[in-house]
Amino acid sequence: MPKSQDVVEGSDLTIKCDVSDRQHIVFQWMFRSKILSNTSRRFQDNSNLRILRVSQEDDNGPFTCIATNVTTGFSLQSSNARLNIQWINETANVILKRPARNQITAGSDVILRCVIQGNPVPSILWYRNKFRIFNTDKNERIKIMEDESRLKLSQVTASENGVYSCRAENIAGARDSKKKFLLNVEEPGVPHLAEEKFLDYVLVQRNQPARLDCLIVGAARIEWFSNYEKIINSSRFGPGFESNTLEEMRYYVFSNGSLFFPSVQAEDKGIYRCEGISAHHPKQVFTAELEMAYLGDFTPDLFEPRLITDFPMVIPVHSKFEVKVFPATGKPKPSYRWLNRNNMPIGEMGMIRVEDSTLVFEDPEEIDTGNYTCIMSNSAGEKKQNIWIMISVPPIITKVPQPRTVSEDMSVSFSCKVIATPYPVTTIFWTRNDVPIDPTTPGFRVNKKVGTLYIASAQAEDSGSYACVANTTGQPLVVSSRAYLTVKKKLRFSPAPEDHRLELSFESTIECKAEAETRPAITWLKDGREQFPTHVSQDKGVLYFHGVRKSDAGYYTCIAVSERQGIINATITVEVVEKPKFQVLPRNTTAYEGRRVMLHCVAIGDPKPSVWWDKNGEANTWDLARFEMLGNGTLLISKVFMEDKGRYGCTANNTAGLQRYEAYLDVASAAEYEKTIKQEDSFNMMKTVIIAVCSAGAYLALVIGLTAFCSYRLLMQRRNRKAFSPNAKGDNGDMAREQHELLVNDRDRESGRESGTHFKSDSDNRSHASGMSSSHLSHSSHSYHSRSRRDSYDRYHYPRQNLRTLYVLGKGLYGDVFLAQARNIRESESESLVVVKSLLNKDEQLFFEFKHEMDMFSRLEHPNITKLLGVCREAEPNFMITEYCDWGDLKQFLLATRNDNGKRIARAPPLTIPQKLNLCRQVSMGMEHLASNRFIHKDLASRNVLLTNRLDVKISLLSLCRDVYAQEYYPHFQCLIPLRWMPPEAVLDDEFSTKSDVWSFGVFMWEVFHLGELPHKSKTNEELLKCIKVDDISLDICDQCLPGIAELIRKCTQLNAKDRPQFNEISTALGELNTENNV
Repeated sequence: MPKSQDVVEGSDLTIKCDVSDRQHIVFQWMFRSKILSNTSRRFQDNSNLRILRVSQEDDNGPFTCIATNVTTGFSLQSSNARLNIQWINETANVILKRPARNQITAGSDVILRCVIQGNPVPSILWYRNKFRIFNTDKNERIKIMEDESRLKLSQVTASENGVYSCRAENIAGARDSKKKFLLNVEEPGVPHLAEEKFLDYVLVQRNQPARLDCLIVGAARIEWFSNYEKIINSSRFGPGFESNTLEEMRYYVFSNGSLFFPSVQAEDKGIYRCEGISAHHPKQVFTAELEMAYLGDFTPDLFEPRLITDFPMVIPVHSKFEVKVFPATGKPKPSYRWLNRNNMPIGEMGMIRVEDSTLVFEDPEEIDTGNYTCIMSNSAGEKKQNIWIMISVPPIITKVPQPRTVSEDMSVSFSCKVIATPYPVTTIFWTRNDVPIDPTTPGFRVNKKVGTLYIASAQAEDSGSYACVANTTGQPLVVSSRAYLTVKKKLRFSPAPEDHRLELSFESTIECKAEAETRPAITWLKDGREQFPTHVSQDKGVLYFHGVRKSDAGYYTCIAVSERQGIINATITVEVVEKPKFQVLPRNTTAYEGRRVMLHCVAIGDPKPSVWWDKNGEANTWDLARFEMLGNGTLLISKVFMEDKGRYGCTANNTAGLQRYEAYLDVASAAEYEKTIKQEDSFNMMKTVIIAVCSAGAYLALVIGLTAFCSYRLLMQRRNRKAFSPNAKGDNGDMAREQHELLVNDRDRESGRESGTHFKSDSDNRSHASGMSSSHLSHSSHSYHSRSRRDSYDRYHYPRQNLRTLYVLGKGLYGDVFLAQARNIRESESESLVVVKSLLNKDEQLFFEFKHEMDMFSRLEHPNITKLLGVCREAEPNFMITEYCDWGDLKQFLLATRNDNGKRIARAPPLTIPQKLNLCRQVSMGMEHLASNRFIHKDLASRNVLLTNRLDVKISLLSLCRDVYAQEYYPHFQCLIPLRWMPPEAVLDDEFSTKSDVWSFGVFMWEVFHLGELPHKSKTNEELLKCIKVDDISLDICDQCLPGIAELIRKCTQLNAKDRPQFNEISTALGELNTENNV
């Protein structure tokens, strides 16, 4: 969009105009509501308007840019752009406002005015005898008036006599007054200047004599000064030299007060001050300026059109043309005249004439071509500038290019003959399929003078229609008929097969591609044989390995056969490798200061992986006196220091790839170690006492129980003997048996109850002990890490009773995620809307990920990343409290702006292109900060970006993967992953890095410009996973997406992570796109 702007008259200016998509767009400019015609001074340059020398007379008016789509005819007109042209007059003059000069007497009030105009209004400085005048209390009789342009002298006396001048300044420049005012008030008995003999300005040529007269009548003596140095008669050769003649003097003061210069040189220029001195009156002071005549040089920008080195000034035939000359520097002001190509003066009449200093061609003919000379002169001399003027005629193409057919890698040339104004006025360039060919294109050689095009090694993509274009300056382009180039494809591999490494037991493919005139047949051989095992198949040049085996290693040959062009083959080596896997993972460990600790890391793979360690993501220069890497990959720290605390990463690497895992090493002080040992000793003693007492109690209960049982059994035996005596066997027999069974059952129940009670107690003890052990195992790896973090998390502690739950947002990996009102969690708010994530899952790995997420948000401070506001850890479940934005997540907002959201109209107004760019740039800057702090997000998507009503965004990690956005997550190796946002290395190899976040950001940009649409929506998760495994994954980008954004998405989703840009590069690119689309 063209913008109004300030510009200094005479300067160069470009008024910019552009649109978001230039396809099929033509631009046109209007000036004062009329179509602007190009001139040598003011012309359209691409889509912009260029003014080589701004003029307040010719450029004072509104400029308008019009963009027209030539296919639809639709036009868009910009708002008016005006130029605030800043200028200042060439000269300033001091004039007497009042009274009249002949009425100035002692005691009169005199008002002087500095006359000059400019924009903005110039500020005025006043001088007396070249000394600056200020409004001060010491000099109340000389006052600068409020508008600065007037100077008032009150009740003048001879003391105010002198030469008064002014200086005008604004942004366009500064001007000293050419006309000054001489005040010479005569008072009785006071010396005064003889005005008729005084000149305040003398212009003289170099080496010529000059005289400054200053006759002050009534002065006892007259003295001259240069600056503050008194002038005495001196030789030009310096002190100590005696001059015998006047010509050898630099300057000489005559007795009548005249200062004489026998031969003026450059060092004599300047201001000179004469002072008339008398015994009883103030001295009379006047200044005069001596200026030496000079003449500046011609420069290219003095001409319009501007002169171009080694290039003629071109005039179209039969078109009126003017060559303007702008004034050069010089005193006195130089005059100009022109000589024609025959070195004869050009007059003011005729078809070729001079108007002021401008050379005018009324109706130029081709015969008028030649050298013309501009001469400027003044009293200092004259200077010349030759201008080679060529009259251009329309070009005629007499020989057009002819069709060509060649095979690949062969050379080919086209030629074109043109009759036109000679080179360099006429140049010949070439187009392919109506697109100009860049002469610097590798393999192409264009001779602009002769009109030939040479292609050293033609390729299939070089096929197309070629045409030559004759470009004569000042004339329309002339395009030849088109000649078609046919390049026959050569039988070759594209690309050439390369050695492969296949991972054991995985699905893999090896592709062989070839091209020719007709599609070649492609087959594979292994070690020279055509037969493959049952788990290996081939189809259309692709080898499919359905579970790679060790036996698949060997030499494979790809054979391409063309019926017309023969056979080619290429042999590659295939290795079967096994990517590193961890047998023993590093664990979060707490060590004690001054003691030793071991961090275990054991990896297997084929070939055997090498293992190395880093600290906090950086390769560390280990202190070899304390750190030792054991042969199995374990890191031994023989003596732990407090500065050893941090995240330690173990990386296993072989030719199949690498794996990395981190563990946190917490360091506790020696005092904490002693305290822990004492606590453990005390606990062990208490445990021993409890076990001893319980054992004694159990033993005593067992003895009492056995004694009671034996006594009861003995009693029953006695009763039985009596009951089964002959006298007692009658009617009471059944009752005795029933009583015996009842007692036995009672005994058995009692015995069982006692036994059961004893067993339960024993089981409970074992269960409790087991629970303690389990708790110790699950928390030992982080118990001291938690204690070391306690101080940092204490500042985030927030009482959970101050939370008021509003509603559940969804279910995440750790548990419920809900929206709540938190009282006084921010100093600036009494109640804040927050997101609360709860830790309900007891899985150890999820516990550490929850802690890591809490640690990440506590360390990041950026306006585009949600802040950690509080934590609740005094009871289960643990809560993590973060910021929330009033418009919720960005995914829902994007869906609301769609016209196909189920509503007749969108529920939210559609986003503009700059707004979409701004959303993407905010997220990129937030991710740039996150990456610079060595964190990885792993789940960047619009669903995890929060939005405010001001369209400000904040990166969060809601990850509502179990209900709200369950369809956007895929179960993979017992984990829920955002498959459609992940790069291949993260899906297949579990390799996460900043570059994997860059891939996710590319998909995020795709979401923004496709209004929340699901990426790869035409594929199921299983189909997409198969595509990822064969590197066949790309996003379909709609036509409405900006070309710059489409290109940036492709860069972010490069298969090779190294080819993806950094976040700072992405932010810069988005900033430039935003600037372009706001123009």
